[in-house]
Amino acid sequence: MKFFPLIETAANSGKFQLSGAAVEAESTTAALALIAPTVGAGLRYGAWLYHEVRGLPDFSPVTDAEKGKTYTVLAQVGGTDQPWVEDGQQLVSTLCDASNLCLSMSQYMGFRLGLMPVDEKPVAAPATSGTEAAPASSGTESTATPAS
Repeated sequence: MKFFPLIETAANSGKFQLSGAAVEAESTTAALALIAPTVGAGLRYGAWLYHEVRGLPDFSPVTDAEKGKTYTVLAQVGGTDQPWVEDGQQLVSTLCDASNLCLSMSQYMGFRLGLMPVDEKPVAAPATSGTEAAPASSGTESTATPAS
């Protein structure tokens, strides 16, 4: 299956956009594992299952690795120029991959749906080697003055 990354537009914005190249994966979980390394620190991510032709793919049972995975639904309502946002629904991979449920729901509702793990946390910043020193703070804050 072909999945496209859905990356949060800014930390804690709750808005997602299609970003990056498609990945080929057998399940939503496998796609998310391929997408994760491309996501910037502090951002959450999901996946959108792309289907190139009308109709739905042939049924295939959910894989053991995917079975029981729960996802938050991300919806792109109002057109392809709108951000994807959490819509309050959750889907579980039980009889089929939850992404396939999104495809059928998308056809029924007329807009695109993606998935994000229900417990998704922002991507952590890369670990430092321990040899880099953090900049010292003087205890005061400064703000940049715009150029005129």
